Amino acid sequence: MQTYGVATLLLSILSMFFIFIEYQKVAQFIFALSLITFSISIFLSLIEIRLSTKAIELELSDMEGLEDPTVMEYLRKKFDRE
Repeated sequence: MQTYGVATLLLSILSMFFIFIEYQKVAQFIFALSLITFSISIFLSLIEIRLSTKAIELELSDMEGLEDPTVMEYLRKKFDRE
C-alpha cells in the first residue's frame, strides 16, 4: 500500500514537470497513471484496515471471552464498568 502511495506522489511530480516543460499529452498520461496508483493504494489501505479491525476483535474476544466480538461492544462494556 505504501509503495503505491509513494508511486502516486512521484508520478504526480513527474506530471507537473511535464506540464512545466509543456508536454501536455505526456503529463496527462502520467497523471492518469498517478490516479490509478492512488486508487490502488486507497483500496489496499481499506483492505488493511478491515483486516486490522478483525484481528483486534479476535484478540479482544480471546481476552474477554466475548461470544460476538466487536470493538464497540468491548469499549462499551469496558467504560460501563468504570
